[in-house]
Amino acid sequence: MRSHFCSTFFYIRGDNMDQLTEFKLWIELNDLIEKKQQHQNLNKFEQIYQKASNLLLQKIPQDYSNAFNDFFSTAFFHTQSLLQSSKHFQEKKLDILNRAQILKSDIKIISDLRKLPLRQLNFLAEQEISKALIISCVQGGISGTSSKLALFGDLPAILLINLKSVQEIALCYGYDVSIPKEMECSLKVLQGAILPLPEKYVIWNHLMTDIQKHEDDDVFATWENEFKGEGFYYTLLLQMSKLFVIHSLRKKLFGGIPLLGVTVGSKWNESFTKNVLEYTKQFYQYRILSKRIALEE
Repeated sequence: MRSHFCSTFFYIRGDNMDQLTEFKLWIELNDLIEKKQQHQNLNKFEQIYQKASNLLLQKIPQDYSNAFNDFFSTAFFHTQSLLQSSKHFQEKKLDILNRAQILKSDIKIISDLRKLPLRQLNFLAEQEISKALIISCVQGGISGTSSKLALFGDLPAILLINLKSVQEIALCYGYDVSIPKEMECSLKVLQGAILPLPEKYVIWNHLMTDIQKHEDDDVFATWENEFKGEGFYYTLLLQMSKLFVIHSLRKKLFGGIPLLGVTVGSKWNESFTKNVLEYTKQFYQYRILSKRIALEE
């Protein structure tokens, strides 16, 4: 922290309140990361969950585990590519650019958004987060009805919603996920976000280390730490637990509707998405602030 003092002094010089606010947020994010890394005391539920996850991983033969990781890593990449080739994705990019142009008229491409003050980028991101939480809540409520189709489709649906939302938040902070480097970065952010707390900030550190080695406009940069699918095991276990609870509540009907199951499904998925997108938002905030402060050195 002290090593950045001189550059920080120049960064916040003058009466620019946006720069002062951004620097305060950068300090808060640094403190948050340090606390998360140093104080990883898990509650009883988290301890049971982690032990069960580790036991599940140990029971899977290494060959199957590797094949499983390769399958889901490939599936994530292809899903992301399909999302980006969709009409909706192109319309979303255009929509974000149009909203950004209201704030600053010379915004032409996604990377130009990084010229905006962070508070304005946060405003754009919060709009996407609010939409994603509503969609996730509704999708979880549908799964809570215990329909076989909804239950089988719950895990792919929640992962698709969150993958799409991570991409949109990256766009809001000026990082074009249609570029291969940023595509992989967004996947790794999602990977970190779905991991339990002890592992979340290991991924964070790996990503920030890789980012510091390359310029943001280096589209051919490669990541030294490959994307892996281990996080999917933890997500799978959580989702299986949720589906078990929903299934056990299917006969608790109120007016012919399994209201408890619907409530559990909607709140569970909303909480899952909220955690993923909060991590994503903090990551891109920290990334852009670190870059801005480094430029003043």
